[in-house]
Order: sequence, then C-alpha cells, then structure tokens
Amino acid sequence: MSYEVFAQKWRPQYFRDVVGQAHVTTTLQNQIRSERLGHAYLFWGPRGTGKTTVARLFAKAVNCPNRTQDTDLGPVTVAEPCNACVFCKDISDGTSFDVIEMDAASNRGIDTIRDLRENVKLSPAACKYKVYIIDEVHMLTTDGFNALLKTLEEPPPHVIFIMATTEHGKIPKTITSRCQDFDFRHLTPEQITARLQLISDDEDISAEGEVFSLIARQSEGCLRDAENLLERLVASAGKNLTVSAVEETLGLSSSFLLHELTEAIGERNLTNGLVTLNKLSKQGTNLVQCLHQLIAYFRDIRLLTIDNTLDDLIQSPKSELPALKQKAQQISVDRLSRIIKILMHTNSDIKQYGYPQLQLENALIQLNSLKEGIQLEEIVNKLVALEQKIDSAAVASESVAQATLPEPYTRETVVPPSEIAYTPREPSTSGTVSHSDQQAVPEPNEAVPNTVASEPQSVRDLTTELESIWEKEVRPQLPAKLNYVLFKDAVPVLNGHNQIKIACSPTMFDELANDEAKQIINTAFTKIVGETIDVKLVKQEGIAQTKESSETSEKEMRTTPMMRRRQAAEDEQLRPVLALFDATIVETQ
Repeated sequence: MSYEVFAQKWRPQYFRDVVGQAHVTTTLQNQIRSERLGHAYLFWGPRGTGKTTVARLFAKAVNCPNRTQDTDLGPVTVAEPCNACVFCKDISDGTSFDVIEMDAASNRGIDTIRDLRENVKLSPAACKYKVYIIDEVHMLTTDGFNALLKTLEEPPPHVIFIMATTEHGKIPKTITSRCQDFDFRHLTPEQITARLQLISDDEDISAEGEVFSLIARQSEGCLRDAENLLERLVASAGKNLTVSAVEETLGLSSSFLLHELTEAIGERNLTNGLVTLNKLSKQGTNLVQCLHQLIAYFRDIRLLTIDNTLDDLIQSPKSELPALKQKAQQISVDRLSRIIKILMHTNSDIKQYGYPQLQLENALIQLNSLKEGIQLEEIVNKLVALEQKIDSAAVASESVAQATLPEPYTRETVVPPSEIAYTPREPSTSGTVSHSDQQAVPEPNEAVPNTVASEPQSVRDLTTELESIWEKEVRPQLPAKLNYVLFKDAVPVLNGHNQIKIACSPTMFDELANDEAKQIINTAFTKIVGETIDVKLVKQEGIAQTKESSETSEKEMRTTPMMRRRQAAEDEQLRPVLALFDATIVETQ
C-alpha cells in the first residue's frame, strides 16, 4: 500500500471528528435526521478548515442507507454515515458516479456550466441524491455564474449543490441568495494542539511540550497546514521532535536570541538589539518569521497589560505566562500599541521593498527613540489651563493700568499759563501792591480757571470713518479679553443714524457679550464721535459679509479639499502635532 500523508490519512470520516466547526456540523446533522435538506449550500472560510471534508461527509450521510443505530428503545435514525456500505466507500474513494467534485479554478467557463445543466436532469446512477461539490466557486466567470442561476434556484429534487470558497466577497449576491450560507472559522491553537497530539500518539511521535504550540502558531488557525508541518518535521528530524529542531527546520529564530531581542526593545537598548539582530541574520534565521514572532509576543503582552486575566487569548505557550505577566507590568498599553504599529509597518515595507535586515534595523532605531506618549486629554487640559492663566494676567494688567493712570487732561480743568488773559495795572501811588493786585498774579502751581471759551467739538462722520475709528481708536482701548476673544475679526456696520451693529466672534459670545461690554463700546464711540452712539452686539453670522470677506469666501470655494489638506499638513504649528500622534489629515472644514 502506498504511503498516505497525514492530511489525507487523518481526514475526518464522521461529523464528530471534525474539529472546531460544531456550529456547521450540528446544523447539517439536524437537517439530515429530519430529512429537511436544502438544494444548495455555500461553505466559505479560510483554507484548511474543513469545507471540502464536510461536503463529502454530507454527501455520504444523505446517501447512506444504514443510518440507524440500535438502542434500548429500538432503532434510531442518526446523521452519521456508516462508512461500511458500498455508497460510503465509493464516495470516500472518489469513484461514485453520483457525487461529482469540480474545481471551478480549471472549469470556470460557460461551456462547463452548460454541460452541468444538462447532466443534472439525469437521475442518480445508484445513490438517492446526486451531489455536485464545486470547489473554489469564486473562480467562475460572470457568464458561468449567470448560466448556473436558474439551475441553482430550481434544481431537480434529486440534486444537491455544495459550493466551497475562500473568497465569499467575490460570490455574486444572486448566487448567495439561492444558497444556505455556512461560515467555517479558524481553529484555536488549543484545538490544533489537541489534534496534533492525537496524531502523534497514534503515529508513535514524541515531542517536547512547546513543539505543538510552535506548529499551531505557524499554521495560523488552519488544521491542514498544521498536519503538513508535522509531517515535514517528522521527515526532517525524525519522530523525536525538539524545539531546536523545529526552529531550525521551519526557519524560526532561536528562542534565546528572540528573548534577547524583545528585552532590548523593552529596555530601549539599541546596541544590544542591533547585535542580536545581526546574530539572527548570520544564523540564517528567517527574519520575516522573526518579525511575526515579535508582533505576536508584544500583542500577548498588550492583552495582559489591559487585563491580566485574558490568559485564553494569548498565543504564547502557557509556560511563558508568568514571565509575560511580569513584563506587562513594565510597559504601558500606549507604548505597546505603537511598538506593534511600527513592526507591522516594517512587515509591510519588507513585502514591498525587500531588505529585511535593513528594515528591521530601522524599526529598532524607531523603537529605541519611542518615548511614553502624552494622552490627548492631558494636552487639552494643559492648553485650557494656559489659556486661563493668560486671560487672568490680561485682566490683572488691565486693572493695574486703570488704577495708576491719571484722569484725562482736558482744557476745561487746567489751562496753560500762556493762555491766561492778563492785563497789567498801574502801580499804586503809595508804592505798595494792593490786595487786588496780588490777586491778579497767579501763583506758579495754582490752577487757574479757564477764561477762554472752549471750541465746540466736531462730530465725526461714521459713514466714511467707521472702519478707521473702530480699528485705530476704539479697539486699542478695549480690555484684552474682549479685544482678542469677543471682538476678534469683528465687523462693525452702520445700522441707521447713530446706531452701530457689531458682528462678534461666536466664541464665548453668550458669556462676554453682556451689558458691561456693550457699555464699554458705547462710551468709547460716544467720546470719539462726539454724540451718543447706540451699539448692538450680534453673533458674526448675523451680519452680511463685507466685500473683503466675500472675496475670501469665493477664494475658499475655489480651493479644493485636497489643497486644503495639503495646506494644513504644511502648517508650521500643526505639523509637530501630526508627527506626535502619527496622524494624517482626513478632512478639513
């Protein structure tokens, strides 16, 4: 008898032997027992998870005449094939005329589907049902799918279609809507390890404790891949498998060197990291596999950092769990996430550009310079506190200035000596100065009442001078908090005689646009213009745009979203923030 590989030899012959797909096998067995069979099934999921195997088991079970089991209550119908009758044996050997397996990758044209449509009309040769198993059905052409539609929707009662695919998204909706959908899932490392242990016990294979865990990790949830890896290791290293032999055969890095590399990354020791990487490269280690192990290692640590009770989610061997939990207490979740992100970007760069050692060296340099980040909430709180300090300082300085400055110097209160009307008097005959003469000469420091009538103040024309008065005379007198918050980019508009409407910034409008602010503006305009002015404060959207703002709006409308994103990305103040969070600009408003 010719040699049979593990994946074929240990292919499940009963539904109970299928690993990790109980949600599929239970439903199919219930349908078989109740004779409520569908006419079309779609099995989809990753490779090596049992799609074709379950399809063959289903074909055997629906055609097996011996699906009965004797119990104390009499014979009971079961859903398992007997694997002893001629129908089960023919289907298992692939010689049955009524179970037809097709590979859509090599039979994807419309002519093949037309032949299938003609053949389904024929009755089964020996079995009860004629079963068509179409593997990799997503490879059919559009014409092939269209030719299959009508037959798939209303096949003869003796025909069952079972289609299998790894690309569910490529199946047209018109096909999936005519089928019963079953998703096959990745197997857990524990399920794969248990299956490998069962095979090893029967095949007299001895292995160290971590061997099956390494195989399960490399198989990425596919049982067929794990069985093929086990067979390759047995052929290479014999039936006594050790961890070192597995690492050497599969091109994995040495456990000791990998541990050194992870320690160097965790401690930010760039020199040790580069030396260890060079040792791995000289040993002929597959650096891509080494990178995958690093990603899996830091992923396990991150899970334990989030919650040290997530033991069931880690991929590392259980014997390493105490060391992983200890390491999880030393690194923050934020830093671990950025380490994983850098390593994943490195993996992508290796696939695109090659040079794995150079790419890994660049990754180590980035990881060495990676510092603990600052949470966004903390940055916002610091900015708010800084803004409050600035506002407080501005209010304090304004109060001090108002308390120390003298009253305005006016012509009505103090008159310069040069403007005093003075008429000399004739000296008295007695040679002495009379009391009236003494009163006529003021003392140097004595305030003299103004005897010259003040000129009437001219009224300013607001229709032509409003913008100039606002920018050059009114705004410099305003408190800093009003000037740079409420009246930032404010637009004054003349709204009738002696009435001004000012469009204020919406920022803190409700808090600052009060009667006090309004009184300050009224007083400032009244003193400068020379007559009483009524000022009304409104939010900025309440005022029509000026010509300048209209031109700015039109310019912004001509600016495309891509141009705005580029301008924002090149902003000197925004660029360090983007670099800090490794962020990109998605949308600008």
